[in-house]
Amino acid sequence: MSKPLPWISPSDADDMVYDDPLGSTPDFSYALLRKSAKGKQNSVADLARAKLQPSKPADRDWLADGLWPITCASHRIFTAPGVAVEPGVLEGIFHDYDAKAKAHQKLLAVVLTYRFPHSWQPADILSLVGMYVVEHLALKRRLTSMTVVHMPGDELSARRPHAHVVCLSRVHRSSGWGEVHPDLVAKTAQARFQQEWETFYDVWLPHFRDG
Repeated sequence: MSKPLPWISPSDADDMVYDDPLGSTPDFSYALLRKSAKGKQNSVADLARAKLQPSKPADRDWLADGLWPITCASHRIFTAPGVAVEPGVLEGIFHDYDAKAKAHQKLLAVVLTYRFPHSWQPADILSLVGMYVVEHLALKRRLTSMTVVHMPGDELSARRPHAHVVCLSRVHRSSGWGEVHPDLVAKTAQARFQQEWETFYDVWLPHFRDG
């Protein structure tokens, strides 16, 4: 068994990011993961692991391979097209990204959060959000991201089911990590991504409800 890493609670993960620059809304959140915040150095690997582990894994769940135990309802990595990555080893993507972050790079990633009614199943949330991620992040913007689905009811919480998309800020090409995508740092980023999601959701929602 590998040595367990310190667990990062949801509240500690929230402290790593700057939420909703333009104000909060009920169904959508836009958070910024900066390299330095509140006097601490952040890493995408820590944030990604926190999102994958909304509840603390048991020590016995840390296997010899050192891969992160996962306690969220479901998850998936979506890479930009043409990018060569080791299949199934999401830890490697985040550690490589952190290792290649530049000293003058302020924004490491953004976290897009989508909240759903209690009637939604994890598989349907992952499918719908995944479709958006492929179309609008991977293909349209060449951004690599991870989608994680949380079902708070599993931990006796009344909070609604939701998906977090941890989107790496640098354009991802076959040649490696490139520039920070301008859409992520625009002053209107939160409003733009919220409108884009709501338009997408309205189009696809009927396909996920009983006819």
